[in-house]
Amino acid sequence: MKRFNLYNSKIFKFFDYCFRLVLINLLILLPSFLLFYLFSLLFKDNMESLLGLIPLIPAMLYMYPAICAGVDLIRKYELKQCNTVFKEFFKSLKRIFFKALIEIIIILIFVVLFYFSISYFYLHLSDGIINGFGFVLAIAFAIMLLVIIVHLPLVMNYMEGCMIIDDIKLASMMAFQDLVITLGIVIFIIGDVALMIYTPTLAVICGFSLPMYLLIKLTFKKYYIVYIRTHKDKE
Repeated sequence: MKRFNLYNSKIFKFFDYCFRLVLINLLILLPSFLLFYLFSLLFKDNMESLLGLIPLIPAMLYMYPAICAGVDLIRKYELKQCNTVFKEFFKSLKRIFFKALIEIIIILIFVVLFYFSISYFYLHLSDGIINGFGFVLAIAFAIMLLVIIVHLPLVMNYMEGCMIIDDIKLASMMAFQDLVITLGIVIFIIGDVALMIYTPTLAVICGFSLPMYLLIKLTFKKYYIVYIRTHKDKE
């Protein structure tokens, strides 16, 4: 009769994986919140004006690279390339930080441009059909940007060494190959963010790590094929 080994049981592995996802989530959230809190103290007298949005900038400048590092860590778990959390997370963060930093700055610029475009066309919808067309077009491009952003952390980690413009091209290609899955992930992320806003406990437990995990699981086969081909070419 075989002796039951707790550490090799499926139940233990499941909860161990869940615990790792919670830790990854905390590594993304806690420094981001700390940066937001510290900078909000500097602008506490302007929180009701546009200056009140400034504390979000340093939080976002950390959060996006941290999300990319978290994606890399979960990807390595799926590839069975590592079994730790803190060491591998900060190793990945160090490797991709400056590239991810440039990407998030570009993303924020486009977000601001789309925000003002959509706001302008919305406020002038009654001024003519051209504004209605511009409003719909701006929303369509904003959704397209969101779809591409979802795949950027995957491309960055599966295909190391690419230029940022190549990452954007590859993310666009991968996103529109399985547009239905990508849109499903986008809707899930939007719902998850909404739940995090109204349920802080959910944000702490699985706010970012759960969508990241689902993203990797749903796209794993497609990216793994590219990953294998890329590494064969390097060899």
